[in-house]
Amino acid sequence: MRRVRWALAVLTVFAFVAAACGDDEEEAEPAPAPVEQPDPEPAADSDDTDMAGDDADMADDDADMADDDADMADDAAASDGSGYSVAFVFDGFVEDGGWNTTHNRGVEEVRAAFPGLDVQVVAEVSAGPTATNAFEDLAAAGADMVIGTGFYQPDMAPVAAENPDTIFLSWAGWETTDNMGHFDGATEDGRYLDGLIAGSVTESGIIGYPAGYPIEEVNRALNAFMLGVREVNPDATVQAIFINSWYDPPVEQQAADALANAGADVLAHELNSPAVASVAEDRGLNVIGYSSNRADAAPTAWLSSFTFEWGGYYIDQIQSMIDGTWEPALTYGGLADGFIGHAPYGPAVTDDILALVDERRQQIIDGTLDFFAGPLVDNEGNVQVAEGETIPWAERSLCCTWLIEGIDGSVS
Repeated sequence: MRRVRWALAVLTVFAFVAAACGDDEEEAEPAPAPVEQPDPEPAADSDDTDMAGDDADMADDDADMADDDADMADDAAASDGSGYSVAFVFDGFVEDGGWNTTHNRGVEEVRAAFPGLDVQVVAEVSAGPTATNAFEDLAAAGADMVIGTGFYQPDMAPVAAENPDTIFLSWAGWETTDNMGHFDGATEDGRYLDGLIAGSVTESGIIGYPAGYPIEEVNRALNAFMLGVREVNPDATVQAIFINSWYDPPVEQQAADALANAGADVLAHELNSPAVASVAEDRGLNVIGYSSNRADAAPTAWLSSFTFEWGGYYIDQIQSMIDGTWEPALTYGGLADGFIGHAPYGPAVTDDILALVDERRQQIIDGTLDFFAGPLVDNEGNVQVAEGETIPWAERSLCCTWLIEGIDGSVS
């Protein structure tokens, strides 16, 4: 405004001067008065506009972050198992030192992987009506997944049909439904390696093998063990005794003593108590364990043992349940699948045999070694697997109702 007023004053002065200095000619017309211009409205500050836009963007970002935080919280709750429950049903007591102890190791891995998961273990549940009642009670209590570690298929199937919102898993079954699957471990992978060690150590050429029942699971492992023995010691034999029990320390001890008296200088077994290991230690023999490290019971006699590693399978199944991707399946896993491991080796196992064991282990994992490739002849002279044939992986869990040549024993 100040500049407009100054211009008006200057023009007025010039108008008076022109009038005074004019000649006799026609008087000049006065100059038009300038039009005063209003001050322009102040322009909006671009920084203020940008800040307003930034504030709006930040508000949107905060909303997005809040949504992300909520999603992350949900994911975190799901990933640690919060809000879910899983029940394990054991057919024996937890610390039997063998079968059930291996599954309990898997349970502990589950607890570590899912700290928010509700985990319970129901032990000493025999197959039959007792198992059926246990499965019904767990489903009614709201268990999201029930895992049976023994052969419970006949007891589990009707309960699964009545409880479609609960997932059921059991060992060694073969009939799946929409909410029931089964699993098993390829014991033979580990037992073949145990056989290599036993065959390399025996001096008498006689290996004693007390076992529970002459069922497929046991026979298959025993046959693989014999194949490993014969690879390093073609003249060695395995004497098998079935005691018709999985856990009976006095009978296990009697069987081990009888085999030692018959000349066995190495004992292997598929039983759960430490009785066989103790006999080996007391009598100056060597021992191959079953599914767990028994070096504490036989520090001098201890050679080796395959181990069951169930934890990885359990964790995968539970995670798929949480993710909503679980599907029923028959899962049979061996060394390559992480189902089978190995306990530490004893002092009598030489570096040379360890190198062979490691080589064969890797070949099994790679699929370049098939120890069940024919010809395989049973101990009654019958060809069970012809030359050029094998026991397919998909049929492994159904083998074997026979014992391979070199084994002194009967499945009848």
